[in-house]
Amino acid sequence: MAANKRVEKLLDQKSKIERELRMMQENCSHSERAIKQVTLGEGCQTSTRWVCNECSAVVGYPSEVELEKYLK
Repeated sequence: MAANKRVEKLLDQKSKIERELRMMQENCSHSERAIKQVTLGEGCQTSTRWVCNECSAVVGYPSEVELEKYLK
């Protein structure tokens, strides 16, 4: 039973952290961004995206030209 309580406590903490992170990202102006590799879902696949340097939110897709420049 103790393990179940610990799991519930950890899930509650995770939910609070995710909510706080979401609020920070929603209130960020995303004024500085960079092209980075981001993990898709919980798997090991990655994709190239524009990511905010301030809050780490994914904010867009690079164009073909931007992507070529990034890969060089």
